[in-house]
Amino acid sequence: MANATIRNKTVSARVTDEISERAKSNLAKQGLTISEYIRLSLIKAANNDVRLVSFLDTPEAIKAKKESENGETKDIGNLDDFNTWIDNINEN
Repeated sequence: MANATIRNKTVSARVTDEISERAKSNLAKQGLTISEYIRLSLIKAANNDVRLVSFLDTPEAIKAKKESENGETKDIGNLDDFNTWIDNINEN
């Protein structure tokens, strides 16, 4: 059998500084670096040993679904109205 050359691959992800710092802090409590966590996560993914998170199962999504089913939705109008609505959400 021929010798296989093992090469490392660099994987990067873009996140905000705040997310990076919070992740670094929380992982440090578990004795892990971000790099170690990503490496372990990728090994689990490669072994098909991951449980994907469905954002449709979050409390917010379930509440929104119920509001929609009960006709409790709100028409917001045109794109300018939408942008104003988003700005108001971000301020609250």
